[in-house]
Amino acid sequence: MFNWNTDYKRVRWFIMIAAMLFLLTGCGKSSIFDGSRVSNASEFQMEYSVLNREETAELVLQAGEQLRVSLSHTKGTVDVTVVTDGNELIYRGNGQQNAEFILEITETGNYHISVSGHQAKGNVSFTRIPGGLE
Repeated sequence: MFNWNTDYKRVRWFIMIAAMLFLLTGCGKSSIFDGSRVSNASEFQMEYSVLNREETAELVLQAGEQLRVSLSHTKGTVDVTVVTDGNELIYRGNGQQNAEFILEITETGNYHISVSGHQAKGNVSFTRIPGGLE
């Protein structure tokens, strides 16, 4: 026989738990990086179908060299910074989509490159040009 107080509460709790489980299945982590990355003494390059995080690299550059920067995106945007060891800002680009340019290196040292993606798809490339031979 149906006991209104006890059975109704059980059914109500079951429905609430099932609804919460259903809603929480949509809260899973989406992919934050899907692609490839190369970082060595001469370059920092990434190609990705998903970039939703920050990626960093260090390049040791000499005064008189150049840094070729190429940003190409078919979806989303990126924020890019290039700073020296002494935290001197060499370049900042917020909401970048597509760009290609050369940065002149005036001081020898370590250069920190940061690329933060926002639903981005595309590629970035930072290539050292020895002695400014462009």
